[in-house]
Amino acid sequence: MRPISALTIVYDATCGLCSGVREWICHQPALMTTEFLALDSPERLRRFPQLPPGELAVIANTGEVWLGNHAWIVCLWALRDYRDWALRLSRPPLSLMAREAFAVVSRNKAGISGLLGRKSDRELEQELRKVIVPKCETAAT
Repeated sequence: MRPISALTIVYDATCGLCSGVREWICHQPALMTTEFLALDSPERLRRFPQLPPGELAVIANTGEVWLGNHAWIVCLWALRDYRDWALRLSRPPLSLMAREAFAVVSRNKAGISGLLGRKSDRELEQELRKVIVPKCETAAT
């Protein structure tokens, strides 16, 4: 099997917490190429139609797929400064605690986003569209 050299991370762009985590990952030194796709994007639907709706997913260039808490651990594994954490969180008994923690955060991501004042990528896009004034076309008289 060839080594993993790239990951596609499918995230919820309508969630402020998820968008913030995406931003955080982008600013970390990575050990491989990472690409992000919004869960409901046409590109994700075209490339990965088999993925379950509403769930964090990571797809490797080798075809391997991880979902939920396993996907989060793979995201950490791809980052230089967090690979050791990923390895620790993937082994018992920490793997059970990681699964439970991920489940709690997933169930409460909207509330956590609000508490942290995090806006989703979609919310930011909508706000920017409000301030961008389209050019008015004037008829020649």
